[in-house]
Amino acid sequence: MRHPHSTRIPVRQRIGSLGLGAAALLWLLVMAAAPGAQRGGGGAGGPAMIPMAASTIVRNPDSLYGTTVSMYASVEKMLSKTVFSVDQDKNKSTGQEVLVIAPYLNTALQPGSYVTVQGPVFKFDPAEVTKRARTYTLDIGADVVAQYQGKPAILATSVITTALLDVAKRVLPPPTPEELALDKAMKTISGTFNDLRAGLEAPKAEDMKAQVATLKGAFTEATVFFTARKTTDAIDWAQQALKFVGAMETGVAGGKFDEVKTAATGLAGLCTSCHAAHRERMDDGTYRVRPPGGGN
Repeated sequence: MRHPHSTRIPVRQRIGSLGLGAAALLWLLVMAAAPGAQRGGGGAGGPAMIPMAASTIVRNPDSLYGTTVSMYASVEKMLSKTVFSVDQDKNKSTGQEVLVIAPYLNTALQPGSYVTVQGPVFKFDPAEVTKRARTYTLDIGADVVAQYQGKPAILATSVITTALLDVAKRVLPPPTPEELALDKAMKTISGTFNDLRAGLEAPKAEDMKAQVATLKGAFTEATVFFTARKTTDAIDWAQQALKFVGAMETGVAGGKFDEVKTAATGLAGLCTSCHAAHRERMDDGTYRVRPPGGGN
């Protein structure tokens, strides 16, 4: 642990004292090590993220289409609330700008400021934007579309400022009381179910009786939540889960722990199906239930 009275020069201050080339290299190294640097690509199972200069993308676009890049560059111009252009050098316009589309951009960027943009490179076309970001509406005029049509663009998954803030994240509304109640129920189910399955190695009826009662209450809350949202498949899964919990209850009462184990296996499968359909990972790493209509 760093001593509380030790001094440490901020990353952006160290970067600012270097030349442009060295600063860009250091920034890319910093971002490669940052926990959020691989969001949207380059993580386990995702596409590799390649450090890339804006000028390189402009000169060799055909070889880079489909590639996920991490690009350190200067903001050239804000073209709308969610679209801007970048250039490699903030001191002069090189004519080698790259269009950046950040559907969830939540801060206007200052021209001349440096950002690290991460995301896939594609040939700009409004139809392609719609295909790649189905819930987003492109908010630039016809003149800007014409200017960049067919040129390289990046659909940003991250736009990281020199203050190390990712301003391309969705600003999440606070969860509703109902969503908080569901979250509490889901966490209760997760912990209790894991304890119950572990206890099957050396069953203790009294412990399992309490665990089953806890699961019954939590799944009843889940049923109420999804019934209010009229989410048909989730209602069905929650009701099936209560049947499995009922089978566990009967098995514990009769000392038939093999039946408890069988019911637990069935319950695990239901949870996996429901999570796949209705649980969504947010930009901040937390999970929320998808909004009504967002599932099956």
